[in-house]
Amino acid sequence: MNMSFRPFVTILLICSFGLAKMLAGVPPLETAITLFNAHRVAEARSILAAITAREPENTRALWYLGQTYLLMQRREDAIAVLEHAVKLAPQDHHILADFGSACLLRADELGTTLKSIGYARRGRISLEQAVALAPDELAYREGLVAFYKQAPAIVGGSMAKAYAQAAEIAKRNPLRGAVSKASIQAKEQHFDEARTICEEALRIQPDNYLALYTLGRIASESGKDLVRGEQALRHCLDLTPASQEPDFAGVHYRLGLIAEKAGHPDKARAEYETALRLEPTFKQATDALAQLNESKP
Repeated sequence: MNMSFRPFVTILLICSFGLAKMLAGVPPLETAITLFNAHRVAEARSILAAITAREPENTRALWYLGQTYLLMQRREDAIAVLEHAVKLAPQDHHILADFGSACLLRADELGTTLKSIGYARRGRISLEQAVALAPDELAYREGLVAFYKQAPAIVGGSMAKAYAQAAEIAKRNPLRGAVSKASIQAKEQHFDEARTICEEALRIQPDNYLALYTLGRIASESGKDLVRGEQALRHCLDLTPASQEPDFAGVHYRLGLIAEKAGHPDKARAEYETALRLEPTFKQATDALAQLNESKP
């Protein structure tokens, strides 16, 4: 009797498992990834959140979930998810790089606070680890250039380190290395040298996002060649920035600065407001808009 009962129990268990899976109603991970790649981020996030709740050690799902939070400007959520993924896969350079980016973005949002310092250090260390694991991934090195040139020394910022990374990039891709060097020169206000490098790069590669953005930045900070700077930034809006490059909120912020310098406060206000719609926690745009409104007659 027991022998005849076992097959029935087995079938029942299999059916119950299948029914439970159907009742869960969670699409497979590949569906979420397809949605993510199609820029349907909110839909992808819902599926990924359900998958990771069910499978808390699914590092691939965690990585994609962290990326959705990054795109949604939910940086604390991204940090929490990606930190968990890093613990599960400490040698995965993709996860380390995105965790580092999330920490650095959050540090920038928080300004000069103790919490910001902690995030900045963790972000730098993670990016450095990603570079050590994947030295030919230029995006990671470009992320370090962005960090080193902007960050204070207390968290590891260094112009010398920024130039060193730009040199490493140039060894692997001369054009990208040159544009990275130009971005550092712009930070140091060596505008003429940086402008020349960017224009040379754009003659070779007209859609080089970072070269276009750097030209816009130079115009927004120097007050010179405003028309060319605006043209370059408008071109950026027709392209797709890489994860380590300034996003469209940054582009609109720079367009606002150019409009102000050109004597068009209403146009500047519209650009700052657009930047804040895209990224509500963008402190520089918030401050610029407040200052502009205060000066309004």
